[in-house]
Amino acid sequence: MKRILSIAGAMLAAAATHAHAQSSVTLYGVADVGIEYLNHVPNAGQGENLFRMTSGNIAGSRWGMRGVEDLGGGLKGVFVLEGGMVLDTGMASQGGRIFGRKAYVGLDSSTFGQFTMGRHHNLMFDLIISFDPMFFAPKYSSFSHDPWLAGRVDNAAKYTGKFGGLTVAGLYSFGVDSTVANGSEVPGNSRVGRDMSAGFSYQAGKFRVGGVYDQLNGNSLVKAGLTERRYVGAAAVDMGPVTAYLGYRRLVSQLLATMSRTDLIWTGANWNISPNLAMTGAVYKTNDRTSAKDPVSFVLSADYRLSKRTDAYVTASYTKNKGGSALGANGYDGSVLPGANQIGAVIGMRHSF
Repeated sequence: MKRILSIAGAMLAAAATHAHAQSSVTLYGVADVGIEYLNHVPNAGQGENLFRMTSGNIAGSRWGMRGVEDLGGGLKGVFVLEGGMVLDTGMASQGGRIFGRKAYVGLDSSTFGQFTMGRHHNLMFDLIISFDPMFFAPKYSSFSHDPWLAGRVDNAAKYTGKFGGLTVAGLYSFGVDSTVANGSEVPGNSRVGRDMSAGFSYQAGKFRVGGVYDQLNGNSLVKAGLTERRYVGAAAVDMGPVTAYLGYRRLVSQLLATMSRTDLIWTGANWNISPNLAMTGAVYKTNDRTSAKDPVSFVLSADYRLSKRTDAYVTASYTKNKGGSALGANGYDGSVLPGANQIGAVIGMRHSF
C-alpha cells in the first residue's frame, strides 16, 4: 500500500511540475524617479530656473503581467498587460489607461514568428530603440525631438518574425487612439486614425542595421486623407565595451498646423567602463526643411548599477535652439522660451522587478 501511495505521489508531483512548465504568468515592473533641473523655463514672460521631481527619466515607470502557455509543436499562447504610472504622484500615465503601455494577446511560433492583437508599441520602439544611444529614454533622447510619434497604438495587429540574424515586422492599426471621439474605427471611412508600419533589423557579427517605414492618417474625418510619414534608418557597431550608433529619420507631415518636412540625425556611443558603471554620450540634430528652426541637443549620461535590479543615474543635456525653435530637454513641451538655449539635468534611481 505504501508503495502504491508513493508511486501515486510521484506521478502527481511529476504532473504538477509538467503543468507548471507548460504555463506561466510573470509580474514585472520598473520604478524610475529623480530630481530634475531646467533653466530658461517660461514664467510670466521671463526665463526662470526650475527644480522638480520627475518620473520615468531613463525608463518609463510601469507594472505589468506577461503570460505564456505551451500549446505544443513549438506553438505558444502569449499575452501582455502593461500599465504606465507617474511615480511622483501615483497617477496613471498614457491618458489614464489601466494598461496604456501594452495590452495584447496572440500566438508565438518557434518557426513562423509571433502574431498579436491589441494595443502595441510602434515598430520604432521594437526595431530602432537599440540604435539610439539613450534607448528612447522618455527624456533627453531622440524621442524628445519627435514628440508627434504615435509611440503606442490602439486596435493593432502586429507580426514579428526572427530568422537567424534577421528580424522583420509589420503593424496595422484600425485606429491609433480610441480615446478621441470618432478618431478611430469610423464606419464608412477606414482611413481615420489608421497606422501602417513595416521594418527590419539585421545583425552580422558586431554590426547591426535597422529600418522602419511608418504612415499615420489623421484621426478625424476632416484629416483622414492627410498623412504623417516617417522613414528611419540606423546602424550600430559593437566594439567590446564600446558601442557606436548612427541614425537618421525623415518626417513628412500634413497633420501639423503647417506642412512639415524635418530630418533628424543622431550619433553617439555607450561605454561600459566596468560591470557596474556605464557612460553614454549622444548628439541629436533636427533640420527643419520648411523653416529655420534647427535645434541640436548634446547629452551625457552615467549609470551606476547598485545591484542586479537597482541603479542610480545622472543625465545632463544642453539644447541649442536655432531660428526661434523651442525644443526643451524633454521635447516641445513648453518648458523653454522660444529661441532660448536650455540646460537640463536629472539625478535619480531606477528599480526593476
